[in-house]
Amino acid sequence: MDIKEAILEINLKNLSNNIQQLKLLEFNRNKTIIAIIKSDAYGHGLLEVALVLEKEGINFFGVIKLEDAILLKSKLNNPKVLMLSGVNEKNIPAAAAMDISVCVYDLNYLKAVYAAAKTARKKVLVHLKYDSGMNRLGFKDDELYKALDYIEEIRKNDNFLEFEGIFSHFSSAESDIDYTKFQLNNYKNILKEIYTRKLTPLYTHISASSSIFSTEIKDDFSNSVRPGISLYGINPINQRLKYKNTAELSSDNKQKHDAENSDLKPLMTLKTGIIQIKQIKKGCFVSYGKTFQAPRDMLIGVVNAGYDNGIPRMLSNKGRVIINNQYADMLGVITMNMTIVDMTEIKDASLESEVIILGESESKKITVEEIAGYAGTIPYEICLNVGKSNRRIYTNTQ
Repeated sequence: MDIKEAILEINLKNLSNNIQQLKLLEFNRNKTIIAIIKSDAYGHGLLEVALVLEKEGINFFGVIKLEDAILLKSKLNNPKVLMLSGVNEKNIPAAAAMDISVCVYDLNYLKAVYAAAKTARKKVLVHLKYDSGMNRLGFKDDELYKALDYIEEIRKNDNFLEFEGIFSHFSSAESDIDYTKFQLNNYKNILKEIYTRKLTPLYTHISASSSIFSTEIKDDFSNSVRPGISLYGINPINQRLKYKNTAELSSDNKQKHDAENSDLKPLMTLKTGIIQIKQIKKGCFVSYGKTFQAPRDMLIGVVNAGYDNGIPRMLSNKGRVIINNQYADMLGVITMNMTIVDMTEIKDASLESEVIILGESESKKITVEEIAGYAGTIPYEICLNVGKSNRRIYTNTQ
């Protein structure tokens, strides 16, 4: 018997669609797009995603690992790459040698970057990370002022440090507009301080996917944006209004309409097969821990994928798959390599039937958002886990 393994299909045509949709948004007009492809492009494949985006005119990327930046520099046509969390001090000369931009988030690190650049006699491109209210990585106000003082001192000899950009990050743009506006005001004030000092960074950026699709933010005072999860077909705001005639919209509603109706398409489809089909009697228990007891005689299928394939264990007794264009509920606890499903009502069920864990059939669909909802997590985590654990096949179909 030929056992079907779990396969993750990545639709690169949909990636092209998504970046085209993002370019059309009023919010992004005339802004540089910094495509966030960290963490292996959210599980979709770093290089494969980058090559498609390059063909679509994107030449600036955000990553976390230096080896990812080096790979992009070697495989793409002179891309710009920003290290979103900085680099180890010992690797600063390597980053400088390849014109890789470095996030700098506190004064001591800024001084270390400058010292390493002088020693290597190579300029480092710096993006200052400002903490506007998320209280994660970045300068707070007072320390940022000191950093700007430091940059002013050394800019008369700018052979070894270039203040290329400043950026920040919203904590709650998809859920708390008041706090987002608080952060945005902090960021705006910092930009005023920078321009007052006649410092002119090439790139200013604060908006990621959530704020790009926010209907409340009209201006983020920046010339660049950092789409991440939206590249992969997920709108974090997840709102859609329907208009019969877009020509009737006022200019004030144009951005709102664009954001809510942008036709993003997911890239991932996770498929596998059925190892065994069996009849069980009413009262039988299914899987570990006796969490499911059959309420009737049932036909069950053992699916060749489990939490090792990125199916959250929290989907136990909650989730579902698609078999023969019909939904089949997950029964009992999801195990490491197998999941048991209810096939009682599935027509023409056989060991040859394909199982869709994530994706769509002729008329049925299981989304990343649905899986994340059942699992009590976010789509980002689902994409990462599914992407890490399965063999990928890249397609280019609509």
